[in-house]
Amino acid sequence: MSGDVTVVHVGEPWPEHWSVSLYLCGPTPRDPAMESWRPRAERLLREHWTADGRLAVFLPEAPEGGSEPPYPQQVAWEEAAMHAADAILFYVPRDLATLPGLVTNVKWGAWHDCGRAVLGSPPDAQRNEYLLHFAELLSVPVAHDLPGVVAAALDLAGPGDRREGADRHVPLALWRSPEFRAWHAGLAGRGDALTGGRLLWSRGNPVTDWVFEARLRSAATGRERTELASRAGEPPPAHPGHLAPLGSTGWSV
Repeated sequence: MSGDVTVVHVGEPWPEHWSVSLYLCGPTPRDPAMESWRPRAERLLREHWTADGRLAVFLPEAPEGGSEPPYPQQVAWEEAAMHAADAILFYVPRDLATLPGLVTNVKWGAWHDCGRAVLGSPPDAQRNEYLLHFAELLSVPVAHDLPGVVAAALDLAGPGDRREGADRHVPLALWRSPEFRAWHAGLAGRGDALTGGRLLWSRGNPVTDWVFEARLRSAATGRERTELASRAGEPPPAHPGHLAPLGSTGWSV
């Protein structure tokens, strides 16, 4: 019996809560006559998700009959969803003539070492050797067909845990960290509430070292500010160059 699966197309607001979230990353056909791989991935996820709670699936294509938002808003939506996702499913059936996946290369370069990525590379995919090299180097789970990479993504995410509101911005890999949960539990005592954030850097899954950029609201003044929280004793790394300052992306959930 299938569980609760909610698909979120590009530009759509996030559901109010979920237990596991996945992002479907890979090349998107631009020829309307060419079928995308994502509807089949969605069907497989609906078949295999039998756990309690909601599975949210971020699908960066417009719904049938719909249209994509303006490009800056589309990119901001994608980045916010990838930061929040519990697993990022890369499926790259590359064909240099019809499905080159140029943007996918950029996405893989930005996210392959986040600890939340899985890679699907069919045997006949062209020019995926570089992706596969780094997947092996970093122990990223690899499958060679769509059912396999769907299973790998669900396995990587692991048992879900309900998050709602601002907690949706916290991937499970960080949510399971005792140090993060202690920081999170202490916010109310400081007079702060979490209103958003993103995991800037982490090591491991569940994470052992991490830096989280938190957006906080003061109960006393109502003012919002950003604050870097990190695992005790670990200095934060340099701010990744591909990240815009929190709140400047033009996308809100």
